[in-house]
Amino acid sequence: MVSDKAAKHEAGSWRSLAMALLLAIWLQSLPWSGIGLVMRPDFLLLLVLYGCLHHPHRVGMGWAFALGLLSDFQDGVVFGQHAMAYVSGAYVMHLLRLRLLQFDPLRQAIQLLPVFVMVQLAVLLIGWLAVAPPSGWGIVLPAVSTTVLWYGVALIIQLWHGKGMRRE
Repeated sequence: MVSDKAAKHEAGSWRSLAMALLLAIWLQSLPWSGIGLVMRPDFLLLLVLYGCLHHPHRVGMGWAFALGLLSDFQDGVVFGQHAMAYVSGAYVMHLLRLRLLQFDPLRQAIQLLPVFVMVQLAVLLIGWLAVAPPSGWGIVLPAVSTTVLWYGVALIIQLWHGKGMRRE
């Protein structure tokens, strides 16, 4: 039997995931333009990978695929383009999960930069094969901005939970 405290924690955890999902969808759907559009972090990917790291029993390949399809729909790109890339990112995150949990937010962000670049390149490769080749090196800028956002979000959540910045 599940205790009342565990049930409340379970409901609160689902509630926080749902609120984060709504925030990510809202941020993704804002009317970005110019350099903001080029530098726009992938908010849904950030949510998927953060969920894979901290809630692996709740967020996995299915969530990655579904949110990737939602991202495809929002961006008006080839259907399945982000879905396949998000699934590959979730897979890599599950492989690196135990390692990443040992690091502070800055080291996590540094370790995740290649994962964000890999996901961005997968999105671009699928789009290239389906529609047209990408142009310029600006195509990987969202990976850099997503990495910076990861650091900020992870740091804020760590401070929110009272863990602070401990050095050992």
